[in-house]
Amino acid sequence: MKYLLNVARIIVGNLFIFSGIVKANDPLGFSYKLEEYFMEFGMNWDWLHEILVPLAAALCIVEIVLGVAVLVGYRMKEVSWVLLLMIVFFTILTGASAIFEIVRSCGCFGDAIPLTPWESFYKDLILLVLILLIFFKKDEIKPWENANSLLIVFAVSTLIMIVLGNMLQWNMEVEILALLWIAVAIKYLTKKSELAAVFAVAFSLIYGIYLSVAAVEHLPFKDFRPYAVGKNLPEQMTLPPDAKQPIYQNTLIYKNKSTGEVKELTDEEYTASKIWEDENWEWQDTESRLIEEGDVAPITDLTITGHDGVDYTDIILSEDQVLWIVAYDLSVSETESWAEITDLVKKAKAQGIKVIGLSAAGEEQVNEYIKQHQLNFDFYVTDGIVLKTIVRSNPGLVMLKQGTVSGKWHVNDLPSVEEL
Repeated sequence: MKYLLNVARIIVGNLFIFSGIVKANDPLGFSYKLEEYFMEFGMNWDWLHEILVPLAAALCIVEIVLGVAVLVGYRMKEVSWVLLLMIVFFTILTGASAIFEIVRSCGCFGDAIPLTPWESFYKDLILLVLILLIFFKKDEIKPWENANSLLIVFAVSTLIMIVLGNMLQWNMEVEILALLWIAVAIKYLTKKSELAAVFAVAFSLIYGIYLSVAAVEHLPFKDFRPYAVGKNLPEQMTLPPDAKQPIYQNTLIYKNKSTGEVKELTDEEYTASKIWEDENWEWQDTESRLIEEGDVAPITDLTITGHDGVDYTDIILSEDQVLWIVAYDLSVSETESWAEITDLVKKAKAQGIKVIGLSAAGEEQVNEYIKQHQLNFDFYVTDGIVLKTIVRSNPGLVMLKQGTVSGKWHVNDLPSVEEL
């Protein structure tokens, strides 16, 4: 049982740390997913939307802290209760999402590892079993009461973090690994297990806060979206020749003119029966059902339309150099930044760089905004959700060279014209 308990701690602790870090890397993106859930469940309250970003960041931080606490065995009575309440809530949520098809992706691991609602539900069921084991055995878990258990838990956790970091091509594990092994050093140098555990939990709290705040005030440390720097957008909008195609099953429906009998035939049954040769049978309908999904291009919904209704997507993506000023919602954009952006646009145009604005706003609002802030570039229309995906800033800047993203900037980190 001790072995199973350590396995449960390793899996739960590392999954909570990983889940918290990848979402704390992009709290805005997580807040958009929370907003989607709230809207689907009819929780369209103004006060709730106003606290979405802090709420998203807080949940990420709590996950990181809980994960570290489980690994070091800190305050397990309280921690096990919080773990149990959280996993019960999320199991119900993901189960409802899967059964009623509320959302397409659960957001459990942000954009790093998209999971379907069913995949997320099964994951939560496994976690629920492991957390129940931790909950009922919580009195047996003390801060590093056994040196061998400590080394096993930390060694396996180190391996898991390294594997996940390599898989995501992101050294997200470095800080947490440093935290854990510094805590080990404190434990052996001071002989005080409680002090080492407190250090680990406190440091994880500080780390989670730093990661979340920095990601909101600037940009995510690691961009997992198809609009990341280095991505060629036209390539992201198409599938390779060897892509897996969707598989459909056709059902042909025939009706007997004399008896009224109805037959439903698959393609194979239709061919074998040669029912079309019998004049007593009349074709009624053909139904097509998807039985196996195929590959989907990373980008399926990017369109850039002028206020004249013309689609300029291909033209803009083929430009040698084009700077996008992205503002998905002009009514809540950072107004004090527009003067600085306008100055940058002037310098960029002098260097032969095409500059356009992208917004979901209508023509009348755009024209008023241009006049109000004396903007020196034209706006095109793009879906607001797509713009939120492109850059986590309102406004934000994206530089493209022949369709490839060469740079992205938060409004708090506007580049010089040389950086473009």
